[in-house]
Amino acid sequence: MIRTLVHRLLLPAALAASLGCAHQVAPTPLPVPPTPVPASAEAEAIYSYLAYRELLQEDKKDQAAQALEQAIALAPTPELYLELGNLHWRASKFADALVILNQGLARYPDSEALVSTLAKTYAAQGRFDDAVLVLDDYREKHPEQIDLTHEAALYRLEQGEFGEAVDRLNAIAKKDTTATTKFLLGKGFFGLELYDKAITAYQQAVAADPEYYNAWIELGLTYEVQKNYIDAERVFAKLVDLGIGNQQILFRLIELNLKLNNPDQALVYVQQGADDQSLVLEAANLLLNQDFFDHAAELLDPMAQENPIPSDALFFLAVLEYEGRDNADKAMAYLEAIPTSHRHYERSLIFRIHLLYQKNDRDTAKELCLSAVTLFPRQPEFRIIMAEMHEFEKEYQQALDVLLQATTLWPENTTILYRLGLIYDRMEHRDQAMIMMEQVISKDPEHADALNFLGYTLAEQGRDLERAQLLIESALKVKPDNGYFVDSLAWVYFKQGKNTLAWQEIKRAVQLVDSDPVIWEHYGDIARAMGLISQAREGYSNSLDLEGENAEKVRAKLNSLGRTR
Repeated sequence: MIRTLVHRLLLPAALAASLGCAHQVAPTPLPVPPTPVPASAEAEAIYSYLAYRELLQEDKKDQAAQALEQAIALAPTPELYLELGNLHWRASKFADALVILNQGLARYPDSEALVSTLAKTYAAQGRFDDAVLVLDDYREKHPEQIDLTHEAALYRLEQGEFGEAVDRLNAIAKKDTTATTKFLLGKGFFGLELYDKAITAYQQAVAADPEYYNAWIELGLTYEVQKNYIDAERVFAKLVDLGIGNQQILFRLIELNLKLNNPDQALVYVQQGADDQSLVLEAANLLLNQDFFDHAAELLDPMAQENPIPSDALFFLAVLEYEGRDNADKAMAYLEAIPTSHRHYERSLIFRIHLLYQKNDRDTAKELCLSAVTLFPRQPEFRIIMAEMHEFEKEYQQALDVLLQATTLWPENTTILYRLGLIYDRMEHRDQAMIMMEQVISKDPEHADALNFLGYTLAEQGRDLERAQLLIESALKVKPDNGYFVDSLAWVYFKQGKNTLAWQEIKRAVQLVDSDPVIWEHYGDIARAMGLISQAREGYSNSLDLEGENAEKVRAKLNSLGRTR
């Protein structure tokens, strides 16, 4: 454009000069151009900043950063340092961001924005101690900046340093505390499992700011942890009243009302989110899991009338038909309608295999399971199911082969290792079974079934009874109401000669599980050892009625008490 403008100015003059020569007219002297004035540093900085903005719009981030660096070199400001630091941050160039922000802070040590951004950058790299140090240094000179105390406490919370976070927040003068102070205190107390103090802090936060929705949510969740479902439901209902009726809040209310055995009210909240099909189906799933089949039907039956039926509803309709209406054929029809590309398809195959096996169509069940293994080669579940089918038919070697092959693919899978231990036990390879169970609990110290297996087996063998007791007690910590585990504890007490404790536990066991012949046999054995003959007869009789594998030995025990069967 400059060249064009020059041509426009000079061409007429040149033309006039040539014409003048023809008429012998003296040429007019050309004007002398003005001496160029150098641009100021401020002007060049503005130019560099504008270039940065243009390059950024063109997504030329590296060139944009260079232009912004030039602007800073010419006319530095805290805002320019902050903008360049944020540019590096957004590009995940945290090391570059740290360099720039530290340079800016060295030049402008009173910039709160630079301090806060520098701390966030350290925290993004997991350098929480550095982040807190930066904030603490600034707070020494600016003690009035309470927000930075909150920020430092937040980083300690993220570290899991709950006690230090609480100490920092409690050090804030009472006159300076805010709703945020109380909210963060609540988080700290929660992390320390001081739930009553957490609740008090959250209550103070919402009292200071009734629209502090995060504090309301944390208050409700803390009530839930305490199993105070009534107050938890009240809090989340309050959020709905405040206009925060999003999917997560409604789902919490649905779940809480089911825990309170109030499915009717749960349905009321489902209807508030009825336009959200995913919420309705999740609610139906909860209702099915807790055997509220009639309430689940209110949500699912209308979907069954749609044409086509929503594919997301087919699996839940199958569960409703099978578990709620005892209609296996209709359940199978729904399962077969699930498209192969659907996220429920894998689960539907597991369900179909179960239904086929239950109908004694075992060959078809195995064929479907084999095809599933091919279709989902990275899914161990189908190999486990195949092994279970072999085990059920007492084809122990085939089950063992399937599981051993599975361990080569998933050596850390505790379900496979546990099933392998059971198969070794069925095959009477007791030592190998114990080795497998030891492997399971070494990988998962809270694997309750493996803990119980080891404890009960040791008790049966009459060895290492102290460890046996510890193993079974560990299993009961995970599943305190498991009748089989309670029976194991009673049996280890019996083996230790602690008959009073054994009797106490075996009575609890038969209350929890009254349909197992082995547990009733143990009941008879312990009662007999206590001299409780009528109760011993009851135990042996119940065991015989249940037709256990040990029936002949149980009959002999009963006969020895003077009752013939």
